[in-house]
Amino acid sequence: MLEVENKLALLDLPYVVLYEIFSYLSIADLGRLAQVCRSLRVISGHDTVWRKTSECFINVHVDKYIATSTRENENHERYFAVSIKEQCHISYNWTHGHCQDITLKKFGVHLIPWIQLDDDLLYIAQGCVIKGHQVLLKKRGYMRQPRVNLTGHHRDVCRFAVHGDQVVAGGRDGVVLVWNKETGELLRNLSGCNEEAACVDMTDDVIIAGTRDGYVNMWNKTSDECTQSLAVQDRVWSIQISPCQSYFASGTSCITNRQPLKLWDIQSGKMTGILGQNYRKGAGILDIQWETPSTLLACGYDSFIRLWDTRTSYQTPALTFEEPDNYTFYCMQSDNKYLIASGSSNCGMARLWDKRRVNVMQNIYVGRNSWSPVYSLQFNTIHLYAALSNGLHVLNFI
Repeated sequence: MLEVENKLALLDLPYVVLYEIFSYLSIADLGRLAQVCRSLRVISGHDTVWRKTSECFINVHVDKYIATSTRENENHERYFAVSIKEQCHISYNWTHGHCQDITLKKFGVHLIPWIQLDDDLLYIAQGCVIKGHQVLLKKRGYMRQPRVNLTGHHRDVCRFAVHGDQVVAGGRDGVVLVWNKETGELLRNLSGCNEEAACVDMTDDVIIAGTRDGYVNMWNKTSDECTQSLAVQDRVWSIQISPCQSYFASGTSCITNRQPLKLWDIQSGKMTGILGQNYRKGAGILDIQWETPSTLLACGYDSFIRLWDTRTSYQTPALTFEEPDNYTFYCMQSDNKYLIASGSSNCGMARLWDKRRVNVMQNIYVGRNSWSPVYSLQFNTIHLYAALSNGLHVLNFI
């Protein structure tokens, strides 16, 4: 009687070995592999298999836990992780502009709102109040009932920043306030601004605010009195502290001083560098974002987004993206990899940029028949939130 020779089957290999082998397959081959049997379908969809493939996709976060809800009930939410494979599918929708525009909130009056995402909360400055809403990574986007209300300003909030467990905001009343972001308790009322505090940011030890009268004011964590006041000689529209928390960038209106983008040392208060040259009058900087301690993005009235690398040059940007219709860039956000989303003054126009391309990747009109600029925007893997003068919208890319 002949003995049947034992042969090693593919599924007899350790899963770790299979993950490594399948990670070299193309997306089409992974799709074919998933149709062979249930076991291979599960293995081919594992995050380890898709990690290498995801490197060429935009807005994919392989090292970040992303949760999405499975129920519509606001009082009982169940969450599960969005796999890297599913993130790649959603990334395809971002690349091709496949999304649904949903109106989350309509304002009773026209505003210049500012929004910021902080983990599972979306903060929105609506008039003189900042409201924090629970983010739901599904069709509706967020809970309508705010989790926290931050009050204390007597006039509209210009901008705010979330850092750790606190929120700092500057308003048109010239007041800078600090709250506990969870409880809404007012912690500090900072004096020292003679005019409106147009922009703010903070670290663990210092709070910085830029004012309309051309000063950057600084407070430490122990005193509510201004400890430093730096003369910038122009209206300050934007401030952003670097990730290393040792220096910050300021953006001004470029009216009095033709050097709108400057770097400052926080400890000494001295200017350490000027980025760019030959700006035309009025080419002010409206938004700044640091991607790393040495690279930052800046945009504004001159219809350009510029990526600066302080390790290579202070005079020439590493990358430049031009607004095709010569409109103002009011805001932007980067995924710190390839994707940049920008909001412009062009009738609700949001543009998606890929740093590997010269031209715009996608143009999306937010709000049906809206004439409002996109004053502020934020995005995560699934949603892009856009604040217009008449309401808050979300673009759903699932």
